[in-house]
Amino acid sequence: MSGIPPEVTGVWLHSHEEDTSSAMVFRPRDYPLRPARWRDAIEVRPDGSCIWHGSSPDDRGQATPGRWEDLGNGQAQISVAADAGGPLPRRIQSWAPDKLVIDKGQH
Repeated sequence: MSGIPPEVTGVWLHSHEEDTSSAMVFRPRDYPLRPARWRDAIEVRPDGSCIWHGSSPDDRGQATPGRWEDLGNGQAQISVAADAGGPLPRRIQSWAPDKLVIDKGQH
C-alpha cells in the first residue's frame, strides 16, 4: 500500500467513545455518531496536506495545518505542530472507508 488511499481523504471526526488506551478513533463526517458538544476532527487531503480541527482554550474552533506522509510498508503518519493541541505527529495504525485509527503516542 502506498500512501493513504483516496477513500480515506476527507473530514474525520474524533469518536472519543471508541478510543482505547493507545489509539484515537476517527469516523467519517457522515457517520452516525452520538451528539457531543465538540468533536476534534482531521481533514486528510490527497495532496499530502491535512488540517487538525481542535478546540482552543476558550472553546472556539482552531484549525492547524499539517502533513501526512507515506512511511512505506503500508504505514503512514500525520504531523501537526504540537502546540495545536492535537495528538500529532502520530502513526496511523489503520484506515478503512469508515474508520481511521491513530496512535495516541506520548505528549
